[in-house]
Amino acid sequence: MPLGPGENPSSTLVAIWKSLLLAALLAASPLAAAEPTRLVIEPQPGLPPSANRLAAGPHPWIESVMELVGLDEPGPDIRVILAPESSPLARAVPAWVSGYTDGVTSEVGSVVVLLAERTPSYPDGGLEEVLAHEVAHVLIHRASGGRRVPRWFDEGLAMLAARSWRLRDQTELALGVLSGPRVPLWKLDDLFQGDRRQVEHGYALSGTLVQDLLERYGPAVPHIVFARVARGDTFEEAMRGATGATLIDIGEVFYERQASLKRWIPILTSTAALWFAISLLAIVAGIRRRRRRAEMEEETGETPAEAEAQQPPDETVN
Repeated sequence: MPLGPGENPSSTLVAIWKSLLLAALLAASPLAAAEPTRLVIEPQPGLPPSANRLAAGPHPWIESVMELVGLDEPGPDIRVILAPESSPLARAVPAWVSGYTDGVTSEVGSVVVLLAERTPSYPDGGLEEVLAHEVAHVLIHRASGGRRVPRWFDEGLAMLAARSWRLRDQTELALGVLSGPRVPLWKLDDLFQGDRRQVEHGYALSGTLVQDLLERYGPAVPHIVFARVARGDTFEEAMRGATGATLIDIGEVFYERQASLKRWIPILTSTAALWFAISLLAIVAGIRRRRRRAEMEEETGETPAEAEAQQPPDETVN
């Protein structure tokens, strides 16, 4: 893999070996067979049928999320409240928020609030995705020992855990890269304090960045980072230990890899590209018409023009 600016080859190799070793240990450990965290779902009155289906379960993705963040113990039950739009829980957050965690720092457990009548809502799709996203936040909090990690890492990992990374995120990212300056990693969390457009861009950027991290350094990165943070490392120290790169290096390499969007999008949206696409469609349509004529001639032994000439004329009834 190409080295980023400031990356030392030896430190990068050490980080890669750490990731491979941890991945091997995970595969050999009982982590994948660990008992999943139990969800206690409490639907409130006045909810749509989809909410009742969610309560019925099952939720097989919990084990994979636990494995992703490095948890091998189920921990306390997670209480999930399905609240209607008329409830105080819905009025406590902006109208575009479809789910959130409440009490993740509580010693007695964690609470997830889902607003079923607001889904689908970006960045999630259906209600199950929203549930997976919010449960991922709780499990991330537990894996890090209750210590803070940057929101961009938290949100990006929750998006991947919920399988809510889609084409819209790539579109959001492309527009953001083209229309604005690069957002350094240490300022990325500020996007989540802005208006809805800024928040959506924050989600798209976070999801892309975390996905890029896992593709570049391996799926064991979250486990290594959370384990080190739980032991007392800062997030930057933990990320350096997992990847061999600083956060500055990670951000620079990420934006360099995304810069290809700036080169391709103006080309793909140009007038020449549009006319090329129209011409290509016309050629394909012509080829299909000629193929249909050939098939007709082979079946009937006559050309379409001959077949049309042999049809009796329409009779007009006076």
